[in-house]
Amino acid sequence: MKPVPPDQVETHFTEAVGGLLPGGPRQPSGMIRENSTLTASRCLELFDAQLTSRHTDLAARWLQAKGAGFYTIGSSGHEGNAGLAAALRITDPALLHYRSGAFYLVRASQASPPRDGVNDVLLGLVAAAAEPIAGGRHKVFGHRQLNVIPQTSTIASHLPRAVGLAFALARAAKLGTAARWPDDALVVCSFGDASANHSTAAGAINTAAYCSYQGLPLPLLLVCEDNGLGISVRTPDGWIGAAQSGRPGVRYFHADGADLAAVYDTAADAAAWVRERRQPAFLHLSMVRFGGHAGSDVESAYRGAREIGADLRRDPLLGTARLLVDGGVLAPGQVLARYEASRE
Repeated sequence: MKPVPPDQVETHFTEAVGGLLPGGPRQPSGMIRENSTLTASRCLELFDAQLTSRHTDLAARWLQAKGAGFYTIGSSGHEGNAGLAAALRITDPALLHYRSGAFYLVRASQASPPRDGVNDVLLGLVAAAAEPIAGGRHKVFGHRQLNVIPQTSTIASHLPRAVGLAFALARAAKLGTAARWPDDALVVCSFGDASANHSTAAGAINTAAYCSYQGLPLPLLLVCEDNGLGISVRTPDGWIGAAQSGRPGVRYFHADGADLAAVYDTAADAAAWVRERRQPAFLHLSMVRFGGHAGSDVESAYRGAREIGADLRRDPLLGTARLLVDGGVLAPGQVLARYEASRE
């Protein structure tokens, strides 16, 4: 079977990388850039996870075209969440948004021994009975070894569960009940910007703030991956920040999801806040979305070429490629070779 030919996202990425100028020497500190805590070597590892996640999405479309795949909601444009996974511990329970492919692959690599996260995802795409969590009944991110709790993240239905788990972590310690996770673990829960408007999210976030306001421990990191779209409906510019940044009892953080170093550094700061204070935080990541909502979505029917083109320039894979080239880790040709190796 022949592979799917490159689409406009792939074409833009390869052309943009080909136009990059070789960078200078590496930072003497070993970091990917000045004032970041992300090392160059770790950045390269996360880039590989981002590439793999992107090509897993392309494989989903390829499998669907052959009648062998049944799920095409992908993570393309959201691969910055690799930095979020890297900033957390594998012992932090995670309830993930359905665009968390790169997060899951990084979390799988953190296992001892490392787990083949790609195989987990592909088994879900083809509804295989051997899929480790749902047994082919549904495509979800989840695995007990990785502390990724399986659930459907549609319309933020998993947020109340995340709040309850964060509350239970502290309550278990108070009651002297053994918990599955360390005493300093935090719960991470990711979701989309449109889901933030749903009643389940509003109730969960309000409950988190209410507990925090009363001084009750609630180690919860809420992560809104804001691509500005709920299927085909736009989220008003600035709405997530305006609605969440002033909430009492919940510390607000923001980062550009196309900048892997910024995501990593900001997520590390947010996680430290939650872990040390046992209080909730809201991490707002500005993302883009490629390939429409799913394989059946004709995005050009409700978005213009200029708007789509602006998103292409904010491709997180391109952002990480620039980091690696500017930091003297890879030459542009090596980036493209790595991309093609990941495709194969």
